[in-house]
Amino acid sequence: MHTLRKSFCILVILIIAALVRTATGGKYSRFRLTDVQRNSVNNVPCTCAIFLTGQFNRFNRTEQPKGNPGIQLELMQHFPCTASGNKQCSNKCLDSIVKHLPNSQNVICPTIDRDCFRERAYLFYQNCAPRWVNSNLSAGKEFCCQNDKPMRCNLMAELIRQSLRENDTNNTTSTSSDEQNVSNR
Repeated sequence: MHTLRKSFCILVILIIAALVRTATGGKYSRFRLTDVQRNSVNNVPCTCAIFLTGQFNRFNRTEQPKGNPGIQLELMQHFPCTASGNKQCSNKCLDSIVKHLPNSQNVICPTIDRDCFRERAYLFYQNCAPRWVNSNLSAGKEFCCQNDKPMRCNLMAELIRQSLRENDTNNTTSTSSDEQNVSNR
C-alpha cells in the first residue's frame, strides 16, 4: 500500500508539473507570438521609390506621397531601425536607382498614370516601418509626360501655350457674341 501511495503521489506531481509547464509555456509563447507579429508588421525591408514633385508636399514631411511611384525597388535587405540604418538604406537605394537614370523618363512616364510638366524626381525609402521617407535626393532632371509617354519639356511648354491662346480666343469670341445677342434683344 505504501508503494501504491508513493506511485500515486509521483503521478500527481508529474501531472501538476505538466499542467504548470503547459500553462506557463502557453503564456510565454503567446507573448512571443505577439512580439513576432509586432516585429513582422514593423520590420519592412529596405524599399526604394521615386516620386515626382506633384505627388507629395515638400513642406509637410509627415504627409505620404500620393499615387504610384515612378520606380519602386524592394531590396529584401533589412537594416537596423535607427538613423544609421535609415542612412544605409537610403545609400543602398541610391546605388540601386542610379542604374535606372539613363532610361528613367521611359520608365517613369507610363507608371505615374498622369501627365506631368517640369516635375523633379525625388528618392523615397522605407526601412522597418511601412512609411515613405523623403531622402531629399533628386537627380535635378525635370520630367514632362503626356499620355504615358515622355516629351521634351520645351515642346510640351509650347503645346500648353497654344492651348491657352486658343482658350483665350474662344472665350473672347463667345463673350463678344453673347454681348451682341443681349443688345439684339
